Amino acid sequence: MLRRRYTLRRSTFLALLLLAPLGVDACRHKSIAPEPEPPPRTFVHVANGEFLDAVVYVVDRGQRVRLGVASSNRTTDFEIPAHLLFAATPLSFVVDPIGAPARPSTGDLVIVPGDDLELRLNGGRAVLTKRP
Repeated sequence: MLRRRYTLRRSTFLALLLLAPLGVDACRHKSIAPEPEPPPRTFVHVANGEFLDAVVYVVDRGQRVRLGVASSNRTTDFEIPAHLLFAATPLSFVVDPIGAPARPSTGDLVIVPGDDLELRLNGGRAVLTKRP
């Protein structure tokens, strides 16, 4: 009799232990929060009027991040990484022509996520403007 009682209590305990998480999960309400909007993409269009290809860098507080290579006599589009733009941020650009010692750069320009920029390379100079 004592053995049966112990077995009954043990099986009841095990059943409650296995079913309790199901009851708790059934009472939980899942709130569906809307996904946050992705930040707007920011592009720089590099118009390279030089005869040499050039590596384009964006500079944020001294940190230089490579965007890519702008081919000679063409316009190349680059996306500025989102981790550099979280609000209005002053950025500058450095252009490193492949095979030339000159390294023209732009001054700081305050850029907001979603801006469309144009970087013109001509005559050894780099001019950065915002597109309307």
